[in-house]
Order: sequence, then structure tokens, then C-alpha cells
Amino acid sequence: MAGRVSHAIIILLFVTAVAGCPSIWKSDATKEEPSAQELFNQAEAAFAKESYRDAIELYERVRGEFPEFDKKPQVYVKIADAYFELGEFEDAISRYDQFLGLYPASEEAPRAKYMEGMAYFKRIGAIDRDNRYARSATKAFKRVVDESPNGEWKDKAEEKYRDCRKKLGEKELYKARQYQKLKRYKSAGISAQRVLDEYGDLGLDKEAKEILEDVKGR
Repeated sequence: MAGRVSHAIIILLFVTAVAGCPSIWKSDATKEEPSAQELFNQAEAAFAKESYRDAIELYERVRGEFPEFDKKPQVYVKIADAYFELGEFEDAISRYDQFLGLYPASEEAPRAKYMEGMAYFKRIGAIDRDNRYARSATKAFKRVVDESPNGEWKDKAEEKYRDCRKKLGEKELYKARQYQKLKRYKSAGISAQRVLDEYGDLGLDKEAKEILEDVKGR
């Protein structure tokens, strides 16, 4: 009988001790989840370390789990920035578009518009390839020039807008030369004239005029 009492006392003491130490009962599943700000800080740290995949994952958690977070605009634009840094320009363009659609009045909007233009600009190939990215970049940079207040991003966009127009002008001049070699003189003249009409302020005039002179009446 005494043995049974002793055994019961031991069990009681053990249960009392455990009850007074609740951490024993905690599992990973009951650990406190990080706050929106904590996740955002982790994402920012990952971005600063150029761990862009990790940054995207963390920003996406903030976006999905904390819809009322007061830094949501920064979250959206930093996801786009991370894709840009990874060289995944189509995803970057899509995310910049998403950000601008949701937060058109954000102070980050001029930079986002410029970066969208840069995402197109980075995809421009050699002058004898499809120039659709050059046209898209030109349009994007023109948007910044037209819609942004004077400042850093407008100045940068004006420079890139000129670069894009020059690439388009060079492509048109390239076409004129190729038509000239193939003795398709009418087409060569049309392309050379387009250079003068649309890109006449970019230093391409001299060669365009020479082509026009050569094909005149042929």
C-alpha cells in the first residue's frame, strides 16, 4: 500500500512541475508568427544581400498575409525590383504594371515607370533583330518624361528616350542600306526618308541623305 502511495505522490509531483513550465508543451506549430514589419525587415535584408529569390518569397508573404500593412506599396514595387535584378524582365514588367495600377499616385511611381522602361531596354537586341522592345522602351520612357515632375527620373528618362529613338533610327538606316544593296531602291528611299522625318535630330542625317541621293530616279 505504501508503495502505491509513493508512486502516486511521484506522479503528482511530476504533473505539478510540468504544469508550472508551459514551454515544455510548446511546439513549432504554436510559436508566435512574425509580424508584417518583421517579415518586411527580413525581406529588405535579403534584398540588400542580393538574395533576390528569398526577398521575393518574404515580400510575397507580407503581401498575402497582411493585406492592411501600411507599407504595401513598397512591397509591390520591391517585388518588381527583385525580378529586375534577377534579369527576369517580363516578370518585372508585369509587377511594375501591377504596382502602377494599384498605386498611381505613389512617390515611387516615377521610378517604377522608369524601371519598366529599363526592363524593356535590357531586352533590346542587335539592330537587325525585332525592334518591338525598343518601341516599348521608347513608349515607357516617353511616359515618364510626359507624366513625371522635374527631377532625377525625368532626367534619366529623357536620356534613355533619346537612346531608344537612336536605336530605332539606326534600325531604319540599316534597312535602307540593305534595300540599297538589294537594288530595291524605292524601299531604300522610303526607309532613308523615314530616318530624316522621325529621327532627324540624332546624327543619322548624313548617311540617310546619301542613300536618298543614290537611289533618286533609280
